[in-house]
Amino acid sequence: METNTNTEMLRTAALKRADANFETAPRAGRVKAMTWLVIVVVALILALHAGIVLPALWKKSPVVFWRVLALDAGIVLICVAAWFISNIRRITLSGQTLLIKLTFWTARFDLAGLRSASVDAQAFKFGTLRSFGNGGLGAYHGWFWSKRMGKFRGYVTDKSRAVVLRWENKCVVVSPKDTEYFIEEVCKRTGARRQD
Repeated sequence: METNTNTEMLRTAALKRADANFETAPRAGRVKAMTWLVIVVVALILALHAGIVLPALWKKSPVVFWRVLALDAGIVLICVAAWFISNIRRITLSGQTLLIKLTFWTARFDLAGLRSASVDAQAFKFGTLRSFGNGGLGAYHGWFWSKRMGKFRGYVTDKSRAVVLRWENKCVVVSPKDTEYFIEEVCKRTGARRQD
């Protein structure tokens, strides 16, 4: 009974607090490197196509030429869309809700029942598998799994500033620029313990 009363008091207090907005951490070197690697590889493929493949195809079959040109344009559009879609704009705490603003939508997580919040630069250590999502083109964004962490959702631009939020049955990892202030605000709103 007392736990329910405490939970309700925290929820009421959290709803009265002003929204807290957090910048995402700047893109780390590895994210920048992955982005540039994709750009260079795609540019090289397109240059080879434009310089060698397309002229030969034009002479042989204009129909095939246009199909390959459309395929090249599709590859460029997919890469640009993947980068644009996975762009993490900001992180907001609104009452007891975590809002992660991406380019076209906002991911929402109810913070009720949150057990712990911790900075963990090893959250995305070697051996983390991506189930679905983006593995470094602009951000690490999607569903991941590792032996150490289990299944989790990631919205990370800098692995060294990863903040792990754990509930009983789920885990979310974000990377705010100011990890300390973010954790302090989450704990005030939810009563979750800070795990160091």
